[in-house]
Amino acid sequence: MPRMDIRKHTYGQNRKRKKKKENLAVAVVSGLFPWKGDGVSDVIRKLVFLVSLCALTFAAVRILDFYFGAHDDADYAEYWAVDSDNNARVSIRTSNANDTEGSSSGIEIEILEKYKELWEKNNDMVGYVSIDPYVNYPVVQVPGDKDDDWYLRHNFYGRPTENGTIFVDKYVSFTPDTRPHNVLIHGHNLITKNNFQPLMNYRDSMNTEGWSFLKSNPVIKFDTLYEVGTYKIFSVYQINVNDVYGEFFDYWRKPYFQTRDEFFEYVIESLDRSHYHTGVDLRYGDELLTLSTCDFSMLSDIRLVIVARRVRIGESDYMNPDDFINNRTGNGRDSQGYMKYKMFEAYYRMSNGNKGWAGRNWDISLVEELDEDWLEKYDERSGFN
Repeated sequence: MPRMDIRKHTYGQNRKRKKKKENLAVAVVSGLFPWKGDGVSDVIRKLVFLVSLCALTFAAVRILDFYFGAHDDADYAEYWAVDSDNNARVSIRTSNANDTEGSSSGIEIEILEKYKELWEKNNDMVGYVSIDPYVNYPVVQVPGDKDDDWYLRHNFYGRPTENGTIFVDKYVSFTPDTRPHNVLIHGHNLITKNNFQPLMNYRDSMNTEGWSFLKSNPVIKFDTLYEVGTYKIFSVYQINVNDVYGEFFDYWRKPYFQTRDEFFEYVIESLDRSHYHTGVDLRYGDELLTLSTCDFSMLSDIRLVIVARRVRIGESDYMNPDDFINNRTGNGRDSQGYMKYKMFEAYYRMSNGNKGWAGRNWDISLVEELDEDWLEKYDERSGFN
């Protein structure tokens, strides 16, 4: 009996498999890209699909880079380190818009020596914010010839980046003699824990670690170029910034308080919304610090806001954490299911069965000269009863 030629039959099987693979590859490619024999409608359909796929891929890459990419903030961190104990002063000469190279016009002023090197790298720098070791950043101000949100898309050195840097807006003044009544500082919330992402630790109080973070870090330091400043936190809250979610408090438009009533309104709204009460007393004329960042824990257009009062001359910066009150215990609700702290309509509707705010539960004597009559009139104006 003749032998079967194994090589021949094996070769034939391989050839069939190879042909099947080629047919599959052709089918995939011709199904995605315009191909010989396609009609006009097929070509258009494939082109639309490919353009959409490219746009989706580009968007995905941008998002992944924004949240997970290597951020130049970390590369520059070593240059931002300063000697926090050095409060010596040094003279510098500010530039003049009309200066030419080698000219010496401008104004000579004194700034804190520890910030001279950073200021020389970027004259937009106006201060330095610190919750050590979690947040340590120079703070810049948007120059007058740039869009309000320019530093949301540029780093400290002015290079384009979606990570941005920490900044204040351009409508406030920082000089050796003047500063805003309320220093409002903006920063991105990045999953890489750069910029203001560590502020989320103040919000996450439903666990022991979150509550402990406030107790361990109740003080924020913010220095201008000219003087040091220490601030005691008295409010941590979440707020909508889009009226599609209901009425909101426009905290970001309050850098100056022209009257006592304007100051009262700001601190009352901050205390009514706060997840905690730390017992910090307040009076008209106090300087405030407000840190603001995006909060992705719920709907879009939500901000986490931290508000603090500057330590007064001769006052200790010590805060007793045993005196703090956590409004988020009991899931943030009272015995009737109403919120212990003020939120917004969309939150009440989606997360609390349309049950709103239970009402004010902080000691109004903490705000000097504030009384029940003033509060009653304010509540009537603001629509709360």
